[in-house]
Amino acid sequence: MTAPPVPKAARLATPSWLNTRVVLGLLLVLLSVVLGARLFASADDAQSVWVATRDLAPGTTLAEGDLEQGRVRLFDNGGRYLVASAPKPVGYVLTRGVGADEFLPALGLRSPEELARPLRDVSVPVEAGHLPGDLQTGQQVDVYVTAGPATTTSTPSATPSATSSATGAVPAGATRLVLAGVPVRLRPAEAGLSARSAGVVLSVSETDAPALVAALQEGAIDLVRVPRASELPPLSSPAPVAR
Repeated sequence: MTAPPVPKAARLATPSWLNTRVVLGLLLVLLSVVLGARLFASADDAQSVWVATRDLAPGTTLAEGDLEQGRVRLFDNGGRYLVASAPKPVGYVLTRGVGADEFLPALGLRSPEELARPLRDVSVPVEAGHLPGDLQTGQQVDVYVTAGPATTTSTPSATPSATSSATGAVPAGATRLVLAGVPVRLRPAEAGLSARSAGVVLSVSETDAPALVAALQEGAIDLVRVPRASELPPLSSPAPVAR
């Protein structure tokens, strides 16, 4: 009888990291991590705002160390706080108290020049379509008037924010700038007036109030929003003392 053939011994193959399936799996894992990180970053709609580093009493002149940046989701409250895209308001004066770690309110700041001038709140009737629909308290606007028929005006003003004009007839349909950079004290949604017109309350200096009231009698009023970056212009440096 002949002996059966001897089977060959099976040898374990050395695993290879260059296996196509292994490489493809690693690439898919890395791709999913990168896409997840990018989606997470794009979903972050938080904004940078100025935050008080300590308790600040009304009348405090803000210094460099009084504020730091913080991130928060403001949703529909963006107009209530000063975003950090605006310059740091060093040198401005608080008109209300702010606690430590509290966001800086946009309406709680005044420049020393503004505090030296008494303010007046003037209700300005504006027809629908003649102001931004999303105008909010704390934002700034330029006030324009378009004269109606047979309109005369006399609105001299010594303040730099008002546009001076000589007394005389204003052509019908002519548009002129009345005041620039006026803060909104009360937005239309809070005024509670009809949908056709809105009473926007603007805070102006005592000397600018007559010019604004006179413009209301000339014709249609338009409010043009000023970009937020210019709401807090840099404080002017004091003039050098002559020696």
